[in-house]
Amino acid sequence: MDRDKKLMEEFMNNSLDFKKINKGNIVRGEIISSSKDEVIVNINYFCDGIIKKEEILNDIISEETYKKGNEIYVYVISLDDGEGNVLLSEKKANEKRVLEELKNLYESKEKVCVFVKESLDSGLEVYFKGVRGFIPKSRVSINKVNLKDYVGKTLEVYVIEFNSSKNKIVFSRKEIEIQKAKEEKEKLINGINAGDKFLGVVKSIKDFGVFVDIGGVQGLVHKSEITHKRNFNINEMFKVGDKVEVFVLNCDKETGKLSLTMKDSNYNPFKEYKNEFIEGNIYDVTISKILSSGIIVSLNDELTGFIHISEFPEEVQNLNKEFKVGDKIKGKILLINSQDGKISLSYKKVFEDDVEEFDYKEEEVSNTLGDVFKDLFSKLK
Repeated sequence: MDRDKKLMEEFMNNSLDFKKINKGNIVRGEIISSSKDEVIVNINYFCDGIIKKEEILNDIISEETYKKGNEIYVYVISLDDGEGNVLLSEKKANEKRVLEELKNLYESKEKVCVFVKESLDSGLEVYFKGVRGFIPKSRVSINKVNLKDYVGKTLEVYVIEFNSSKNKIVFSRKEIEIQKAKEEKEKLINGINAGDKFLGVVKSIKDFGVFVDIGGVQGLVHKSEITHKRNFNINEMFKVGDKVEVFVLNCDKETGKLSLTMKDSNYNPFKEYKNEFIEGNIYDVTISKILSSGIIVSLNDELTGFIHISEFPEEVQNLNKEFKVGDKIKGKILLINSQDGKISLSYKKVFEDDVEEFDYKEEEVSNTLGDVFKDLFSKLK
C-alpha cells in the first residue's frame, strides 16, 4: 500500500497536466455529471472530485443548476475518502470566497445588500450570498420598528463587525438611514427660505421655546416668537403632536439650524387696540424692564411702551432706587407710532395734570366764595 502511494506521488510530481492540490484549497472545476445525490466535477487532478448532496449550495441537485460543462468553485475537504475519491464542498468554497469579500467590504466600508430570513427577539438573521449574518435590533432602524415586517426583504447595510474565526458577522442598517436622513435634510434645507410658511408638528416643549418638525427638519420657535402676548404658559398652549402654522425667520444652510416664528408678520397689535389706548390719556401700566435711559412698561399682554428718563420728575435721580420690575404705575401716552410699533409715555405729566386740576378747583372754589361774600357785603350796606 505504501509502495502504491509512493508511486502515485511520483506520478503526480512528474505530471505536467495535473495540478497539485491540497486539503483546504479552493479550486475551479468543470461539472461532468450530476445525480440526485451527488455532482461529479473535473478539477484537473488525477481523479475527479465528488460533491455530496449536503455540500451543494442549492437545496436540490438538478440538470439546470448543475449542468454538464458549467464551471464551479469547490473546496477540497479530503484528497481521499477511502475509495480513491476527492471529496469537495461547494458550500465551503462559497463561504470562503464570500467571507473574503465581506472582509474587503468591512475594511472599505462599502454598502452591501442582505436577505432577511428570520426575525429574533434580539434582531434579524440575514444572509449575504449564502453566508449567515446578524443585524442587532438597535441597528435595524433609527425609528421604532416591528422586526417581523422585515422578514423576506432585502436590506442595504454596512458590515460593522467581522470575525471569521468566530463566525461572527454583524451588519447595520441604521447608518444607511442616518445618511439618507442627512441627505434629505440637506435637500430640504436648501429649499427653505426666510418667510416661507409651513404646517408643522410640535416635537418637544421646553421652557425657552417649542421644537417643530416641518417635514424632516426641526426648527425652534423661541418663546419670544410664539405670540404677541407677554404673559402666557407655554405648556398650557401646546402638547406634543399638535399641528401648528409657522413662518421661517432664518435658515442657516451650512449648519442646518432653523429659526421659526408663530407670529404673523402682518399682525398689528396697534390696530387691535386702537380704541383702547389714545394719545393724551392716562393709563395704569406695569414696569417690565428698567434701563439707564428710561423704563419699559406693559400696557397689556401685547403692547409695551417706553417712558424716557426725561419724562420723570427732577427729584427722581435713580430709577432703580425709585422703582422695581413689576411695579404698577400710571403713565400718560404722549405718542403712538403704529408704523414703528412704539408708544411713548410720560410719568411726570400725570402729576402735572393733577396739579393743574387741583389749581383749577381751588380757583373755582375761591371765585365762588368771593361771589358769596360780595353778595353778603352788598346786603350789609
